[in-house]
Amino acid sequence: MPDLPAGYRAPLPDARPTGLRGRRVGAGAELWRVEAVAPAQWTWTGFPHPRFRFDPESGAFRTRYAASTLVGAFRERYRPTGLMIPADHAGHHLVRLVAARHLRVLDLRTEANLDVLGVDDQISTGRHSDVWQTCHRLADAVKRWWPPPDTLDALAYRPRTTPETSVNYAFFAPEAFSASSRPVEARVDVLTNLVLRHGFTVGWELDGK
Repeated sequence: MPDLPAGYRAPLPDARPTGLRGRRVGAGAELWRVEAVAPAQWTWTGFPHPRFRFDPESGAFRTRYAASTLVGAFRERYRPTGLMIPADHAGHHLVRLVAARHLRVLDLRTEANLDVLGVDDQISTGRHSDVWQTCHRLADAVKRWWPPPDTLDALAYRPRTTPETSVNYAFFAPEAFSASSRPVEARVDVLTNLVLRHGFTVGWELDGK
């Protein structure tokens, strides 16, 4: 395990650190997510204990995750299964989120922001317990550091599986997006592309229905 920068062990300040910068993502930007339920059924109540990378330590709100490319969303979701999409996921939803306005994000891929926070690129992909805890505390901190009306919409960070071609977003509310979805099994075009060009296998017959 590599040594961790001191920022992973230091408490995050109450006030936004000098030099930490948000940026804008333009209106119309697309994000993709594979989810068991449709967006209309999403809940935004936080977990009592964090489950995923940028879930807040406090449990005060819900974080959801998406990728800037369709392939990136599938690779992030199914890399643990060896890029196998199980048959019982046929009814899951491929969700398309379109930014209805510009998004305000904290970009954790920039050297400047990593330096201000005193961390490194492990903030995006690392699994060390200190990294994980810092990610959870950071989710709460951005709510303090960017209070209304300047609230951040999301954290942008590097994917584990598509670092050259996609960006991951951890977002905190649905208001900035218009959302649509279709069952994964209905997107035969997408599934065929994943199988033929990206090394996926699918646990059911692609019959075009």
